[in-house]
Formats: sequence, C-alpha cells, structure tokens
Amino acid sequence: MGPVQHAGCWNVRTFMLYRPRVPLVENYIAGLLKYAVFRGRASRAEYWGFAFANLILAGSFWLLGTLGGPLRTLSLLYAVAVLIPNLAITARRLHDVGRSGWWLPLGIVPTPLVFVILFFVCQRGQSEANRYGPPVSK
Repeated sequence: MGPVQHAGCWNVRTFMLYRPRVPLVENYIAGLLKYAVFRGRASRAEYWGFAFANLILAGSFWLLGTLGGPLRTLSLLYAVAVLIPNLAITARRLHDVGRSGWWLPLGIVPTPLVFVILFFVCQRGQSEANRYGPPVSK
C-alpha cells in the first residue's frame, strides 16, 4: 500500500517509510549477499529473480561493450564478478529440488546436459525438509 494522503496533503512520515517491493532487485541482491553460500536451498523465485536481473545487467554491459574502447572490458569483468554467485545460487536451487550441486559441472560444457540442469531448476522445490535443509519460503 502506498503513502497515505490526509486533508489534501501527503503524510510525509508515511511517505518516507514507504518502500515499494521490487522482488527482482531483492532477489538479485540476496543472491549477491550469499556470494559463496553453496549450502541450503533457494526457491524458484529467488533463483529466477537473480537469473533475470543478471541477464539484464550482463546484456546491458555487453551492449555498452559494443561501443568499443575501455567499455569492452565491462561485460567480461561483470561475468567474472558474478561467476561464483551464479554457481552458488544454482547449487542451492538444485538442493531445493533434491539434487546435488555436483550436477553443476555437467552444465558448464555446452552439451545437451545443460537442458537437464535447466529442467531441474525449473522444477518445484520439495515441500518437506530434505538433506539440504528445511523448505524455503516462496
């Protein structure tokens, strides 16, 4: 709910406390904060929010790189910076569906096995606790 309006003017206190939720940004930041956490589980929302925001940023850096000059290195630097968080959140997503993070090396080499990993991360997480921890909230 947004800021409350009283007698034709905005309630400044309520307005200052109001912070709209942006799940895409929240999930991206959560993924970065769990930079190298390979234990536990990640929900589909957390994983896909991180993946989509990552795609937007990587594409933006790539487009900037097409301008040439020192901007070319931006996409490479970004890719290196988010490599570990990408691996970590994918491992946690695999844990949520009851799979080991050791499936990840199979997806690094561009083979049809990439689609197996994609199938796993698209599945609904297990609703009960598994060997990787309790179920995550959506």
